[in-house]
Amino acid sequence: MTASERPLTALERAYSPSTCVPHAELIVRRYARQSAHMRRRYREQLHEDVAYGPRPGMKLDIFVPKGTGPHPVHVFIHGGYWQELSRRESAFAAGNFVERGHIFVAMDYTLAPEAGIPQIIVETSFGTIWLLHNIARYGGDPARLSMSGHSAGAHLLARILSMDWPAHGFAACPLAHALLISGIYDLRPLVHTYINEPLGLTEAQAAASSPLLHLPQSACPLTFTVGEVETDAFKAQTANYRTALQTHGIPSAFVPMPGFNHFDVVLELGNPDGPLFAAVAGEGG
Repeated sequence: MTASERPLTALERAYSPSTCVPHAELIVRRYARQSAHMRRRYREQLHEDVAYGPRPGMKLDIFVPKGTGPHPVHVFIHGGYWQELSRRESAFAAGNFVERGHIFVAMDYTLAPEAGIPQIIVETSFGTIWLLHNIARYGGDPARLSMSGHSAGAHLLARILSMDWPAHGFAACPLAHALLISGIYDLRPLVHTYINEPLGLTEAQAAASSPLLHLPQSACPLTFTVGEVETDAFKAQTANYRTALQTHGIPSAFVPMPGFNHFDVVLELGNPDGPLFAAVAGEGG
């Protein structure tokens, strides 16, 4: 019996965001629909399928505003439990940033099961370094580069924050801001759930890949959010990671999102009057 054919365990329900959201797939379709509209609308300002590494999944879509720049830059890392979605569904907020003078970058990575989470962490970390070194070629200002990640993307962004920046030529984290949306920061609970079937995480890999267990020595300004209509497990993931960071001497802000769920909260990056856009745009310039 496969996971789709049997009842979910209590732990699996806790880590299944769709249990709180009827017809979550309709919201996910909005990602694709709005992203396709952005690619059509800004096709003359879009650098599509920019490779940041050797694997086919290591690609970026870069939307550039009109004008000479240098422009502030925002990079978005998509979710999908490391096994679904792509940059193609991740440009829904591009117009909001471009119309306000920001470069918007949708970052892709190789999905599971083709790549495991350790490899995906390496890819997105490499992509961030690539952008810091190369975004000026597209009119971007690397000193004003902010990032956001949603769900699995928030996990990947948290691991980016804890990378060894001096080993890459930076005295400290060079990002202007990081926005972590409805993330998972301790992967150990996932090991014995259906979610892990395509991921293949061992207990040791889950621990090694968990931001909660690998806190950064220092960090850029951080903002967290999680939808009000989410499982207690997702809310606890954010609360526990923020507490660990604070204990470690790293403060962060929290933006409550009343009425939003795990799937629609990220669409607020496309709202020019919303608090999520304000968090990253304010830091980005």
